Amino acid sequence: MKKLGLVSLFVLLTATISFAQADIGFKAVGGKVSFVMPEDPIESTIGFGAVADLGTITDAIHLDAFAEYWGKSYDVGHYEWSYSIITIGATAKYYFEMDSQFKPYAGGGLGLIISSVKSDYSGEYSQYVTNISDSDTDIDFHICGGAEYELSDTMVGFAEAKYSLGGIDTFIISGGVLFKLGQ
Repeated sequence: MKKLGLVSLFVLLTATISFAQADIGFKAVGGKVSFVMPEDPIESTIGFGAVADLGTITDAIHLDAFAEYWGKSYDVGHYEWSYSIITIGATAKYYFEMDSQFKPYAGGGLGLIISSVKSDYSGEYSQYVTNISDSDTDIDFHICGGAEYELSDTMVGFAEAKYSLGGIDTFIISGGVLFKLGQ
């Protein structure tokens, strides 16, 4: 079922690009800070990321690339668990038509999740218990909604809510700034 969804999304994006006047290239770069709410039992944490505006596929559809990082450690009994997640991906955003500096959008995209988990046991039987360490890669599918606001001729602020499926499902609220290139 996932493969059918990915193939359908690829065909849709390919068809859109072939009929559109695309303007692809680095238009802006910036950073963001996020409040990350992963699925249980992992508690909420702070994340960081980088964003690049890659231009437009059509007048209303923009393409972004991103890299995000978040990590979390917590204790359960005599175990200390540590998670570390890096996501690299792309998002297509549909901008709703507005005659102002405020530009709301909705979108979705794909990414690659690189995760690692580590568990250390510190109880009285620590000489018999093996510590655990593992890493994995997963495909990320996400949907998002947010808004941009032009702060100046060269700077754009944004806020975004995103739900990500893949590996550890997360709800992420982000805010950041993009700096326009070539202005």
